[in-house]
Amino acid sequence: MRNRTSESTPKHTTEAFVAGENRAITQAFTKACRYCNGEHWSDECKRYKTIDERKKRLKGCCYKCLKDNHKAKDCKSTRICTYCKKVNVHHRSLCDKRFQINQNLESANLSNEVENVENTESENKTLENEETGLLSYNENVLMQTAFTEITNARNRQSEHVKLMLDCGSHRTYVSQSLADRLNLEVNGEQSIHLITFGSRNKKVIQTKSTKIDIKLQNGEYMTLTANIVPNITGTISRKAVRLKSQSKFDSLTKDLILADNIPTQNETETLDLLIGNDYYLDIVQTEKIEVQQGLYLLATKFCWMLSGRTEVTDEYDSSDMNMLILNYGNNVTKTNVFTKADSVVPTKPDIEDFWNVESIGITTERENTDDQIVMQHFKDTLKREDGRYQVTWSWKRDIDELPENRGLALGRLKSLVTRIERQPELKQQYDDVIQDQRAKGVIEKVDKCAEYGYKHYIPHHVVITPTKSTTKLRVVYDASAKTRADNKSLNECLYRGPVKLHDLCGILMRFRLHKIGIVADIEKAFLQVGLQPLERDVTRFLWLKDINTSIVNEDNIQEFRFARVPFGVISSPFLLGATIECHLDS
Repeated sequence: MRNRTSESTPKHTTEAFVAGENRAITQAFTKACRYCNGEHWSDECKRYKTIDERKKRLKGCCYKCLKDNHKAKDCKSTRICTYCKKVNVHHRSLCDKRFQINQNLESANLSNEVENVENTESENKTLENEETGLLSYNENVLMQTAFTEITNARNRQSEHVKLMLDCGSHRTYVSQSLADRLNLEVNGEQSIHLITFGSRNKKVIQTKSTKIDIKLQNGEYMTLTANIVPNITGTISRKAVRLKSQSKFDSLTKDLILADNIPTQNETETLDLLIGNDYYLDIVQTEKIEVQQGLYLLATKFCWMLSGRTEVTDEYDSSDMNMLILNYGNNVTKTNVFTKADSVVPTKPDIEDFWNVESIGITTERENTDDQIVMQHFKDTLKREDGRYQVTWSWKRDIDELPENRGLALGRLKSLVTRIERQPELKQQYDDVIQDQRAKGVIEKVDKCAEYGYKHYIPHHVVITPTKSTTKLRVVYDASAKTRADNKSLNECLYRGPVKLHDLCGILMRFRLHKIGIVADIEKAFLQVGLQPLERDVTRFLWLKDINTSIVNEDNIQEFRFARVPFGVISSPFLLGATIECHLDS
């Protein structure tokens, strides 16, 4: 894994540079700018910077494709603007969003970036010999590195440097120090989006571009366009390679030339050139030889590269093993992975988590909580009539805001009937469920005009689970339905209540105390708990009187309400659990 650290530590980090939308003016173009005839894209014209100036240059030509043989109203182009994604509206060089992007890019000041680098030079000098990469435990990864000659194409000044191939980088980068040593010529500027490891934010900076020649194995030179950056990375630490069979490796490499030496001991090196994915496939060839599991010899135009993972040597210092832990500062390990914390990396552990013992059932009692109010209300209102417990809803103070919403329930019923009309068997099963609940006293008929308190309707739909052995068709009631976004739903007017599920750890421990364990299930448990009459009108719902007709009007609609606790209301799990506990306590 390649180490990438905070964007505020440019001296000793491996940073991910992503090329922006802007292109360098050094690239070759097949068409000139439509406005100034320069060698750049029309939308990157710096001479005519406003839409009005560019439209004057077009002189009545088409604003969509920039051609001069017709006008915009007659244009048949179907081009998509790359900035606002609109189709056949305007050319991308005339897009308002493009000019907003340009303004944002111009506001980025590279001098601030360079100043930050200079301010940290003295601080980072003490870290030059330290490990700067994140390591995997018991694993050593060899990157694709090579040692070759870099030449200034203009004055043929050259130097042998270490480079690395990185297909995860969009562009190729050369360090400022190498550019100064070779007196590389600056050919243009380019906007770069800088993204660091562990961070979601990005910074836009201006970098200079240049051309360099790199020497290949066959003696020829390959010209690359690279961006000049203050530093590509800090020192690279390479661990000694452990091979399972040294003799096999020697026989494989007997007639091969390696692009870089194989480390036999721990060493650190400086990286001056990173070749990104823009030239990666031009250099890496198809041949690959497996040395051992996870370790390969790759054929490249720089000779053969040894890359992959190996086991660490016995001499590997245990203090260097971070096991992919992002640590801060130099007081955790000796690795100094970060010299300054990124905003997304926690710099201080939450000490409270070490002392939190809620998981074993020990909590601090707090007075007048909602759960305590709900529990006390449940105990005060619980009744038992005709051998069945009857409960009430745990209302919040804003119950007056609960709408009647019969229109919503009627609209949802029409949609439901339309959907199941094509499946007569499903429609019949749906009706059988409702009629069975009516026969068992779960629901009851109610007159439309009758009022016993607050009135509210609950829409419903069908859920089919063919794999279940018991209830394959289930009628689901939506107590969260709203007529409008600013209206309250039934669930929003009720307290959820305390969670009555027992701690799983305690259940498992008690289960082991005896020789025989008993598991029981209550059939349709929610529907075994009754609702007191004054609480039932908020659970009204609509259904058809005659299912043999698809007409849904007032003459074919029957209103029902629940006499038991329906599943789907936010308070239902609490009411069931509290009722069972009350019964067991008695």
